[in-house]
Amino acid sequence: MSTALAPPSKVGPRSVQMPPLSIRAAVASINEEERSVELIFSTGAPVERFDWMSGKRYLETLSLDPAHVRVDRLNAGGPLLDSHSAWSVADQLGAVVPGSVRLLKNEARASVRFSKREAVEGVWQDVRDGIISSVSVGYRVYKFVETEGKGNALPVRLAIDWEPFETSLVPIPADAGAKVREGKSSDANTCEIVPLGYVARAAAEAPPPAAPPKTQVAGATTMKETKPMEDARSQTIVEGNPLPIPSPQNADPVEKTDRTLGAEAERARVEHIRVACEAGKMTRAFEAALIKEGVNEIEASRRVFEEIRKREVDVPRAGGGSRPDIRVGDDPLIHVRAGIANALLHRIASERHKLEDVGLPYRGMSILDIGKVFLSARGVRITSLSRSDLVDMMLGRAGMHSTSDFPSLLEDVARKNLRSAYEAAPQTWLPIAQALNLADFKPSRQLQIGDAPGLDEILEHGEVTQGTITEAKETVQLKTYGKSFAITRQALINDDLNAFGQVPALFGRKARDKESDLAWAQITSNPTMGDGNALFDATNHLNLTASGTAISVDSLGVGRAALRKQKGIDGVTPLNLSPRFLIAPAGKETIADQYVTQITPAASSNVNPFGPSGRTPLVVIVEPRLDAASATAWYMACGADQAPVLYYATLDGQSGPDLRQEEGFDIDGMKFRCRIDVAFKAADWHAVYKNAGA
Repeated sequence: MSTALAPPSKVGPRSVQMPPLSIRAAVASINEEERSVELIFSTGAPVERFDWMSGKRYLETLSLDPAHVRVDRLNAGGPLLDSHSAWSVADQLGAVVPGSVRLLKNEARASVRFSKREAVEGVWQDVRDGIISSVSVGYRVYKFVETEGKGNALPVRLAIDWEPFETSLVPIPADAGAKVREGKSSDANTCEIVPLGYVARAAAEAPPPAAPPKTQVAGATTMKETKPMEDARSQTIVEGNPLPIPSPQNADPVEKTDRTLGAEAERARVEHIRVACEAGKMTRAFEAALIKEGVNEIEASRRVFEEIRKREVDVPRAGGGSRPDIRVGDDPLIHVRAGIANALLHRIASERHKLEDVGLPYRGMSILDIGKVFLSARGVRITSLSRSDLVDMMLGRAGMHSTSDFPSLLEDVARKNLRSAYEAAPQTWLPIAQALNLADFKPSRQLQIGDAPGLDEILEHGEVTQGTITEAKETVQLKTYGKSFAITRQALINDDLNAFGQVPALFGRKARDKESDLAWAQITSNPTMGDGNALFDATNHLNLTASGTAISVDSLGVGRAALRKQKGIDGVTPLNLSPRFLIAPAGKETIADQYVTQITPAASSNVNPFGPSGRTPLVVIVEPRLDAASATAWYMACGADQAPVLYYATLDGQSGPDLRQEEGFDIDGMKFRCRIDVAFKAADWHAVYKNAGA
């Protein structure tokens, strides 16, 4: 089979992290003698969903081709749960009857059997009486084929590799428009999304497959061959496998009018209000009032949270405990998390974090108020809790594990604050450094500007001789630097935002300072290079005036000539390097500025060749770390694009400091770890000149 060439990246396959999904199921029949219920858990009908990773809506369709459904897990006795809860074995009401999963032409069925234990008897009776009739099925999608919609039509994603893994009885079934949000890394799976155009291209370049035999599945016959168009399905090929691509109902959409678009916007507003009020346990009258007033989604969320703060009249469960309130469908906290984080960051450092529209409803809320909102929305009873007990609940203690998601919110706020402070701190070495991304902590060898061989003349019919590149001698190896700090329980109780403001910001500044210390130490310590000589060496590297002279036109000319005359590794080829920066200690800043400033001379002898209008103008870099080594020494250097003076290495995918929240019992509060993986190394003596100064 031929392999299709990769199309442009914008139309090629992509992989995303997909959390578990759920969909409404229907009860087909009840067998009272066997205590079992037969479910129809999919009909292949399109379901509208929302992709929070791309911010777009799409239609999801589940293929019922047996080759596309992983039924082994469900068919082996998958669990029947109470509202998708998996906290305890007590949440399991029964199990799927082994071998009962059937994939028919237009629907997928499975039978579930209820437990005989006493705690389940009431649920089984409610199912028999028709009181509990809402069913939902959890599943994972591993591969989609995506068809772009025409005009205003939604794109269609056909799941050609998906796995049902549990069934649940729920008080309210998953909405047809249930939204998909990014799950925790431990809960998500990789899902490949393949555009239909890419699939068609693969099919065009592949030879036609041999007609496969018929396959019998649980009494249903499935033809794995191209079906005619009257079946309302088209066929294409992905890696040689038959793939049914349903024609979307809106394949030829009618152009939507302003009235249609307005109706869709109103439905979305009402749905948002309904979900928010349901999560906040608001009354129907409260929900109806919000809809009638015509408030937007942000204002509706703000009013729901205000009502939660005012209410606090819930009665705690017996024993003072609380079980997480697990819901099917959209979680309104996902919508407001960004707003709360923005409001906190604005309180912490308003000069670096502007208050955005999403943060306006949460402006001025204390840390404890935010914690109460999170706990209440999660169904945790907070009535009569002391401030101390409330903090314990917010931090996921009291027998629960991060029920409120509050620790992760504070971790996100601290990380953003640290990162913004890190990026705001000044660094003077950047123009002379070349960035490297290293895959690991092993030594990495880097070539210098003169390490390539020269070109030889090729005579007519002559042989092209092979040259060799000198083995790189400059080695860079990453190291890890870090520190931990704590935000105490007392700081949370006292609503001390200084702990979230200054401490992470100081660590961000310290990470920047550490980089500058390491960078300039490579200049001031005059390290030994790969050839065994010091970085600045008057005899072997010809880049040092050890006797020292003050900054002047003449001394700058000597430095420029030294860089111009540098030769390659063969000792013959001139590199003709041009200095771009004049690097001086803080004590020489003023005199350095005098020799790079624009002047209008009255005589040619007064022309400043290093000013802005000169042929090789210089830019002054002032670094106070140089004063500690020498108050008089100054340097001239090339730009990193011509020849780098320093290598600046970071771990691939981890540039700058990384902040993580740590679990532990040695700190009564929250403990954070700040670390940075970085390395600096003098790169090339050809690119820098030193004058000991005077």
